Amino acid sequence: MSLFFGKHENRLDVKGRVSIPAPFRAILKSEPGAIPLVLCPSHIKGCIEAWAPSAYAEMARKELSKYDRLDAAYDETVSRLFTDAWQLETDKEGRIMLPPGALALTGIKDAVAFFGRGDNFHIWEPSAGAAHLAAARAAVPGGQA
Repeated sequence: MSLFFGKHENRLDVKGRVSIPAPFRAILKSEPGAIPLVLCPSHIKGCIEAWAPSAYAEMARKELSKYDRLDAAYDETVSRLFTDAWQLETDKEGRIMLPPGALALTGIKDAVAFFGRGDNFHIWEPSAGAAHLAAARAAVPGGQA
């Protein structure tokens, strides 16, 4: 499995679309045409997670296997994983239109920061993403702010 690395910024176009960074598209693309994605609110406030559908399904399977189907935590996890998520595809140029709910959660207006996270990537409003990254670095012993 290929992993998402690095930080990339792109601007929203006049129609509200943003291009997925080329290195990320290369990882997601398995055949010509549109690229399917799953977007969901992150447990980290203020950003959206983006997943290849197969990686999302694997993560969800592992997460749900922790619970009995009759457990209330199972129901809560299913809601968090599937009800709050969005399935979408890129256009042929590799652009997506972020759902209004994603824009409301992130505060994205005209620019987007993409952060590689291994098996997924985060979508941030750039200044919020920079603040998160600075805090994460500061929290690690010997990290950089």
